[in-house]
Amino acid sequence: MEGKEILTSRQLQAKATKNHIMKTAKKLTEDYTYDALSIETICSEAGVSIGSFYHHFKSKQDLIVEGYGECDNFFKDNIIGKLKSQDEIGRILEYIDNQMQYAIDVGIDLMIEVYKAQITEGVDFFLKSSRGLPQGLLQLVSQAQEKGAITKSQDAESITSEILIISRGVIYNWCQNKGSYELRSYCRKIITNHLECFKE
Repeated sequence: MEGKEILTSRQLQAKATKNHIMKTAKKLTEDYTYDALSIETICSEAGVSIGSFYHHFKSKQDLIVEGYGECDNFFKDNIIGKLKSQDEIGRILEYIDNQMQYAIDVGIDLMIEVYKAQITEGVDFFLKSSRGLPQGLLQLVSQAQEKGAITKSQDAESITSEILIISRGVIYNWCQNKGSYELRSYCRKIITNHLECFKE
């Protein structure tokens, strides 16, 4: 069995610097809008050169793509094992509730930039089915099929894809409407209606 890749001290330092820049930028978004937050400000606060920033990131949008990867780690490490719903459909809905809450916590301003970055910088990343968030949902959908809660007439991968298309669309609409409605309950209602199509 192959062991984990051993990083050199230089690689470890580079990884630490990259993470430090990301954490600094995330902290600064509490005080700055995305447009007002400059790369110069990020670098000054992080104590790194602008050249160092561009060594790790192509642009501010690239930084957002990388930062949103934390969402996958969050879902992989914190959500699946802590779902409280007892029934399989309820677990799927609770999982999507957490996706909505993550968007709320990130905030409308930054979520708008996430969507822009998806189109311009991070298409390959955001469409990967191997990411933590899609993989967790696929696991729940597969379990629901095994327990007979939803039909097997459509494969779990395509059902998962449909749910994610809906959830992303709801977040997009919420951003367009400047957060004028309660995101979690609105998305839950739509996903619930969609899942009715797959009940045995």
